[in-house]
Amino acid sequence: MFDRVYNHQLDAKNRMRIPAKLREELGEHYTVTCGVGGCLSVYSESQMSEIKAKLAKIPMFDAAAQKPLRFFLYHCWDAEEDKQGRILLPENLRKYAKLEKDVVIIKSLNGIEIWSADVWENYISGGDFDDMAGALNALM
Repeated sequence: MFDRVYNHQLDAKNRMRIPAKLREELGEHYTVTCGVGGCLSVYSESQMSEIKAKLAKIPMFDAAAQKPLRFFLYHCWDAEEDKQGRILLPENLRKYAKLEKDVVIIKSLNGIEIWSADVWENYISGGDFDDMAGALNALM
């Protein structure tokens, strides 16, 4: 499920590095947006193209679907690395994910997730494994 977990910190200017191995997988262009559970999701250019193609099929006059669609798209940010390989996360994304200093970067099945270390700890310790295993089994 999570084949790599990295602990990092935002610097004083709210910049962070995506680990080199993960940057290689992402490629030169990637997008950061809000994710499920209070994290940020990071997608490669090709992953984001697939997501946008699926989102484009949502009927434009479906009011119930447009609100989460707009929320998702509003938070999409095309990452720009500086010469040291750092990205400056926009304030709206930092607020969404409650990022302050300590962050956890996770390689998951569908991409990369960036979590506040505190939010991640609460999220991962906040459930009964047997219940979660049952839910996963039902999905398979």
